[in-house]
Amino acid sequence: MTIFQFVPLLVSLVFLMRTTLIMVGVLKGPILHTFEKYGDTETVYFPLPSLLFWGGVFVVTSGFWLAAPLRSWAVLVVPGIALIAGAYYAYTHPEVAQQYPQIFMSYPRWYYELRERTSRYERRRIAYMWLWLPYRMRMAFNGNDRAFHQWADLVIIATIPFDEDIGDWRDIPTNGL
Repeated sequence: MTIFQFVPLLVSLVFLMRTTLIMVGVLKGPILHTFEKYGDTETVYFPLPSLLFWGGVFVVTSGFWLAAPLRSWAVLVVPGIALIAGAYYAYTHPEVAQQYPQIFMSYPRWYYELRERTSRYERRRIAYMWLWLPYRMRMAFNGNDRAFHQWADLVIIATIPFDEDIGDWRDIPTNGL
């Protein structure tokens, strides 16, 4: 096995593990990064193209590595190329996933719950406040979804915009006092 076969195998394995950790819900930063973007349409995190692509690269590179013992490179390379083609299709046609959000956009679970109960404005605030957190705090929230949701609720409460000018707070009527 040469270095030209080992490096792509290692790189694909690292990115495949990263995508898996994101889908399981252990890494929150890459998903929160998608909330930061401004524009007309909100970008939705869709892990399937990344998972298929890096899985295909891993299968192709391991197919080249295992070609000598298997005596055929096509056994693993052809399915790997099919996975990469599936990743291209999933990347160019995200509307298929948007038609079935229960199947394709329900993982990680914390992301699904956060999207259901917050507005785009609130998610953007959460994403920008995530950047201010110290590294150790981010690691703590990465491992604990309940603590992350409590922190997100605090961010939402702290950044509520006032829609009306109440003027002097002393002029607000109270219960008969």
